[in-house]
Amino acid sequence: IGVQEGYADWGQIVSRARDWIPTLQTHWYIVVYPGLALLLYGLSWNLVGDALRDILDPKLRGK
Repeated sequence: IGVQEGYADWGQIVSRARDWIPTLQTHWYIVVYPGLALLLYGLSWNLVGDALRDILDPKLRGK
């Protein structure tokens, strides 16, 4: 499951970035800010999908 080696995806980028993190005690922001960005990205697509379902689902039109 996933993309082939050599193609960029977020999992491979994060995995390779671990080698560049000297210590998380002093450079915690290297992990926290990208992690929050990924969380917000996934949450926003979930909310967009729910809104589209509410708009386009014929079973919910009368409610």
